[in-house]
Order: sequence, then C-alpha cells, then structure tokens
Amino acid sequence: MQSASISTAAGKVVSIRLAGAVLSFLLSSCAPVGQAPAPEDTAVAPAPPPPQNTRAEPASPEVKERPFPIETLYTLLVAEVAGSREQYDLALANYHHQAEYTRDAGIAARATRIARFLNARRAALSSARLWAELEPDEAEAHLTAAAELTLAGDLDSALVHAERALELGGNAPLQSLAAAAVSNRAVAERVIPEFARLALRYPTNPEALLAHAMLLRATEQYQPALAIVRKVREQHPLLMDAPLLESRILADQGDRQQALRLLEQLVDRYPDKTRPRLQYARLLIHEDLDLARQQFATLVKQRPDDGGLILSLALIRYETGDLAGSKPLFQRLLQLQQHQSAAHFYLGGIEAKNGNALEAVSHYRAVEPGNDYLKAISRGTELLAAAGLDDRNSDWFNELREDHPEQAEHFYLLQANLLRKYDRHRAALELLDRALASHPQSGRLLYIHALVNEHLGHDAEFEQGIRGLLKRDPDNATLLNTLGYKLSQDDARLDEASSLIRRAFALRPDDPAIIDSMGWIEYRLGNYPAAVEHLQRALEKYPDHEIAAHLGEVLWMQGNREQAMEVWQKGLQLNPNSQLIPAAIERLQIKPATEQHASDN
Repeated sequence: MQSASISTAAGKVVSIRLAGAVLSFLLSSCAPVGQAPAPEDTAVAPAPPPPQNTRAEPASPEVKERPFPIETLYTLLVAEVAGSREQYDLALANYHHQAEYTRDAGIAARATRIARFLNARRAALSSARLWAELEPDEAEAHLTAAAELTLAGDLDSALVHAERALELGGNAPLQSLAAAAVSNRAVAERVIPEFARLALRYPTNPEALLAHAMLLRATEQYQPALAIVRKVREQHPLLMDAPLLESRILADQGDRQQALRLLEQLVDRYPDKTRPRLQYARLLIHEDLDLARQQFATLVKQRPDDGGLILSLALIRYETGDLAGSKPLFQRLLQLQQHQSAAHFYLGGIEAKNGNALEAVSHYRAVEPGNDYLKAISRGTELLAAAGLDDRNSDWFNELREDHPEQAEHFYLLQANLLRKYDRHRAALELLDRALASHPQSGRLLYIHALVNEHLGHDAEFEQGIRGLLKRDPDNATLLNTLGYKLSQDDARLDEASSLIRRAFALRPDDPAIIDSMGWIEYRLGNYPAAVEHLQRALEKYPDHEIAAHLGEVLWMQGNREQAMEVWQKGLQLNPNSQLIPAAIERLQIKPATEQHASDN
C-alpha cells in the first residue's frame, strides 16, 4: 500500500487523529452513518451512559505523528459516503478494516457504533474490544465492550470491562450481566462471588447491589436478596428497579399478596410507567384474571402498537371465553404484522368455535412453522376431515410433504388416522399403499396399514403385516398383544393367542390394554375368575367402554347379571355411542329390559 504524507499550509504531516477531524468537518461533524440512532437507542443492547468523570483534554496535546496512508483517508471517505447513501454494510466493512489496520481509537469507536446500529454482533464485539484496548481510560469503551461480551456469553470478560468502567466513573450495566447469568443456575453460582465483591466495593451503587441480589434470588437465597433490595430502597427511594425486584422475590417465596400490594403501590405512584403495571398484570394472571385483564387493557391503551401487550390481552379474553372481545385484538396483530402466527392460530380457534369451519381452516393454514404450527395443521385437517372434504385435505397434506420432506412419514400417518377416524378406511388403505412405496421400512406406517386391513376384513394381510413387524422386533409388547387379541377371536387358535398375550403381559404387566387382553383370553379359555380379576384391574387403570363390554360379558356368563348391568351402564356413560356394549348384549341374547336400558343411555 502506498504511504503518503498530506502536507498542510504549515507543512506538517497530518496524523490519523487529525485526518479523523478533517473527516468529521467535511462530513457534517459527528453525525452517525446514515443518521443512525446512537447505540443506546438500538434494540440489541443499550450503550452505556457517558462516564461521570469525563476527562478534559489538555490544552495543547502532544500528537505523536506518523506517516498516514492516503488509502486510509480514501477508504474512510468512501465509508462515510456509503453511509449517507444507506449502504451500511460497505460503511461498516471499511471502518472495521481500518480500525484493525490503523489501530486508531477514534476509528475503532466509530466502527463499534456502526456495527451496533446494524446488529452486526461479531464486528461490534471485535471493534469494542479493540476500542477498549486502545483507550484503556475511556469509560464508554469499557461499557460498550462489557455489553457486547455479555451478548456473546463471555460473562467473565464482561465483568472485567464493567469493573474498569466503574473505576473510571461509568455506571456499568451490571444488572444486564446478572440477567445473562440467572438463566443457568450453575453459571449464577459461579459468578456470585465476583458480584458480591463488586457490591462490597461499591456499597452505594444500585447497579452493583441489585445485580448481586438478582443472582442471590436465582440461587434461591431469598432472605439475603431481600435485605440487599430493601437497603437499595432506603438509599434510592425513587429507583423503580428495587421494588420491582423485591416483588419478584416475595412472589418466589409464595407471598403473592404482599408482592401484589407492593406492585399496586408502584402502579398508583407511576400510573404512566409500563414496567410496574406489566409486572403487576402478569402476577395477577395467577390470582385475579379479571383484574389482570383490566391492567392489560390499560397497557394496550398506553402502548396501542405493542404487539406483546395486545397478544397478552387477547389471550386472556380468549381463555375466559370472551371470543368477541379477543377477535379484534388478534386482527389488530395482523394489521401490525406482529405475532401473526399466534393471531392466525387463535382466530382459527374462534372461527371453529363459531361453526365457521372453512374460515377457521384458512387461518390455520396461515400459521407459520413454530410453536403452534403442528397444532394448527392437526386442527385444520380435522375440520376438513369432519366435513368430508378429503380432496382439500389431500391437497394440504401434499403441500406439507413437499415443503417438509423430512416430516413426510408423520404427515402420512396424520392423514391416514383422520381417514380411519371418519370411517374412510379404503381411502386410508390407498394412501398407506402410496406412503409405503416411498417409506417401505416405516414401522409406524406398516402397523397402521395392518390395522386398516383388519378393519376391512383382510385378515391374512393383517396377520402378514404384524408378523413382518415382529420379525424385526420380536419383543414388541404392542405387536404381540395386537396379534394375540386378534387370534383370540378364533376358537382354533386360542393356544397361540394365549402364548402371544402372555408374552406381551410379561413385558408390560401394567399396560391396561394388555391386561384387558389377558382377561379376555382367560375368558375365552373358560377361566372366569382369572378373567374377572384382570378385567376389573384394567378398568380401574383405564376406564373405557371396550373393557367394560368385556367385563360385563364375563360377569353375565358367571351369573352376576346385576353387576354386569352396572358395568355396562358405566361403560355407556363413558361412551354413549359405543357399539361394543350393544353387540355384547345382542350376542348374549339379553332381551327387552336390557335393550331398553341400552337405548336409554
């Protein structure tokens, strides 16, 4: 690179610092690139306030001059022009490169501010560390380095810079550092001694004291934490952070009423402040949902474009059954383009509850991958299946399998089970045949395929499918039980059925389905007392109409007919649409009285 000296009228060599001053003069003083907000206005991490003991510059500084590459001046001019044209990436790249090349503190500081404005975390971190290295007595440099190191998860190094900033008179963001540690108890326990040391060194600094209290709270040392917080409240009665932290500690200890009283006082004292009212509203959710709703409504009035607050109020109204009140709030989120997936998910729920299935489906289909994505798919496809709109469901599932090929097997299973649920087994069998063509080794698909074959009366295909799976997994209790129960219907294969079910029972003796099968095979073999014992145990573990049908039949055959009627009655209460209990009644040829009883239920 060419090295050149720029001569002034006085014939002096322009230093890097003087070149920076020339740049500032030529480009409208120190306005940030592209008129970006100062670092403290960024959403990522606030820049520290200016140090309290700002050092005055000497009247006649001694500038150590050195040859200045003309390329550096040119590169920085390009960076400033790029910034004015909103080409921020180019501006950052030039400043970041020149900061490392020249090792000039002013350039490093400007590179740091541009990087923070752009949320370019790696560049911001390296520039901030360089800035602090080059200006070790500049509090702002250490505060910025501490903030970036905190975001990077390097709490130990962040603490070093934060302490240096405190020494220089800065107000280090120690609560932010503590907040980064409290999510991991092991980390919190490790750094507590350092925060305790800082609290002792700066006994009147609220940041140092409250940060220490935060870590004590995170490690469940509530009484020492409360003592520190109350000390801060005495020293700084107008500081809001202390009573807010105290209310959290009180709630952690189970004293919610005292915490609520404290927050209520704060809300009364600062009615226009968001933080105390928001904390009050969140705590009220567990105590008084109606009052919580009122507080969130006030917050939304104060901040009508805050999507988080709107979503909280909408959810409270939705969960309390106020669908009409929640719907416009979810629609407002769509207008603001905030929390759109959540808004579509709950609008789908509202339309479904109002009987508007197709409108609900359109909202469910608009949900993006995230927390509610699979639930939206499940609920939307259920609505289409219930309405008999299999073609629309098929189109949706085809899109899902194309968009998420790694989840294709799951979506085949979901679609097949919906077809089974709504008694469209032939369509399910065709779907599963296609699914197995692309997933021939899927045990889940093979199992559902076998069950569909059984329902359609394809007994040979059912048995072939289950035995094929048992070859791959001979000790699978579910498969053993499924095949054994099926074979128990055939008088000629009772011994084989008994062997399979007993193997399953040995593997999972507490599974209600397998216990039910044990009771049924004992009944089929004529062992009525053993059958009753197993079936009663199964029904206790899992109240179900199928188990009730089996137990009632065995009791009837024992001659305990009143008891059998009671069991069947309970089974019909569990599932009024049960076909198994009427089938058992018909099979046993029980006449008009029981038939009337069954119809009544």
